Amino acid sequence: MRQITRIALGLFISSSFYLSAKDLPLDISNYLRVEYDDNVFTTGEGDGTGPVESFVIIEQIEFLLDSQAGNTYYGLRYIPTFKYFENRPGDDTDINNQVDLILNHDFTPRTSTQLKYSFRQADEPELVEDDVSFRNNNDYMYNSVNLDLVTQVIPEKTSLKASGRYVDFAYDDDQVAETSDYQEATGGFDIIQVLQPTANLAAQFRYTNLDYTAEFRDADTIQGGLSLNKVFNPKLDGDVRFGYESHDPSDPASQDTDSPYGNISVRYQPLKGRRFTLGLGYAQDKSAVNTFTMQERFTATLAYANDLTAALTFTIAGTYALGDYSMDNTTSVYDPAVDTDGDEETIYLSTSLDYNINVRNAMVLSYQYSDLDSDVRPTSDYDRNRISLGWKYSL
Repeated sequence: MRQITRIALGLFISSSFYLSAKDLPLDISNYLRVEYDDNVFTTGEGDGTGPVESFVIIEQIEFLLDSQAGNTYYGLRYIPTFKYFENRPGDDTDINNQVDLILNHDFTPRTSTQLKYSFRQADEPELVEDDVSFRNNNDYMYNSVNLDLVTQVIPEKTSLKASGRYVDFAYDDDQVAETSDYQEATGGFDIIQVLQPTANLAAQFRYTNLDYTAEFRDADTIQGGLSLNKVFNPKLDGDVRFGYESHDPSDPASQDTDSPYGNISVRYQPLKGRRFTLGLGYAQDKSAVNTFTMQERFTATLAYANDLTAALTFTIAGTYALGDYSMDNTTSVYDPAVDTDGDEETIYLSTSLDYNINVRNAMVLSYQYSDLDSDVRPTSDYDRNRISLGWKYSL
């Protein structure tokens, strides 16, 4: 009863805040949903107790601010989320936070810059940004800063883009943090050539330094390649990127690895209101476990959206990833008596049905499925189903 009272009080405070914030330069929306989760601890059948089921009440508020001031645009989004679990022993509540900031500035008609900052504080072990990497089942904090500077060397023909990115990923649990916290810094540039009004070609270079709390997991990576994006017609466009990369781990037990990389994405809209997106990729990537310095990773994504009516939209999206862990990339903590090489498969599927009742109200029925099947960390295997019904209200 006490938990229900707290939830009701939170909803009342939120509603009061909405009413008092009507005159502010903000777009505010609320998303309240009830969810059934059949595996709240993301555990496998072999973990002794097995998966724990629970109903979850999720209260999520979104504050969105965007504005243009002269040559400067800024946008800010803040999403706090409160979760109450009807059956999660040890901890029946969670509070998550998400912040996104975008700042664009045009110094001159030929030179501009963009700053993007993202912050995540959450309890989910997967879905950090757009990357489906199943991590340790633990609370974490994620910070990401991207800075791009673009200048037109030859107006409307040739551009130079300098880019930098910094990522900090930290777990709350000290034992997990000792081996899995990391900082990643990437810098590079693109030389972009306009081939025709509907096609651009770019030469790319990237250098990445990966710095873990556990120093034996550190590595440097150098990439060089080309990218091409083209609009074929109003219904079809695509991007392709390919090149070669060199991976240099700091652990003397692991070998340097050179490999090609590439990815392709295609967007197709056969009819108004129907959209397909396909993506394929192959590259060397960070390792999810500390017994390997890296993995060779193949990914495939497919998404489809259909506006069934003016008020009803159906979407479905899936991601499949296959990571190959080789004996050539083992770290000094690898123990052949208990550890093994092999593959790791991850699957993430989501689908939803959105019904816009009117300009302010919408109902959402959604389903999510996630699955991890790993040779290199078999005790982490799990599958999870979540189904929810939600109400969105825009102020």
